[in-house]
Amino acid sequence: MTDNDILDLLENRDEEALRVLEKKYYPYCFTVAFNILENPEDAREVVNDSFLDLWNSVPPARPERLSSYLATIVRHNAINLYKKMHNHKNEAVSSALPLENAADETYTDDSVIMHLTVSAAINRFLEGLPEKQRMIFVARFYYDESIDEISRKFGVPSGTVKSIIHRLKKALGKYLDGEGINL
Repeated sequence: MTDNDILDLLENRDEEALRVLEKKYYPYCFTVAFNILENPEDAREVVNDSFLDLWNSVPPARPERLSSYLATIVRHNAINLYKKMHNHKNEAVSSALPLENAADETYTDDSVIMHLTVSAAINRFLEGLPEKQRMIFVARFYYDESIDEISRKFGVPSGTVKSIIHRLKKALGKYLDGEGINL
């Protein structure tokens, strides 16, 4: 089933979309979440929550690339859970301000639009890169791989990987500024 077919099912509120999503994207999403959380139970929870977030955001959103959009949701949810689990010094403050934290963990219509806009711009930026640079960027920022892992994977010294990532981050910042996106 194609991504457009899945998006059609989501727009029609057909629960078959969730079964197809699980079959097609669960391993991919689990890898993204596990690389951040390093805990299989937490990663499974994040993936399931992310599927629900996707269900709730389509419609009104209809992403161009379902895999990128879904990975963004998974990364967002995994990072939020990681921060929540590792931020012990602010427990009293965070429990006193539940609405402030809730805004970070849910997708409103405005945040969906912003995520889609940023995601589309980043995808355009990545499409213009040479394949090796694009793969290094994706390994670092989508799969949260370490510099050493990327170095081994691509057979490049870690200093070179750091330089490539540094240059790509600067180039992406300039690209986003040119697109009128200020993060």
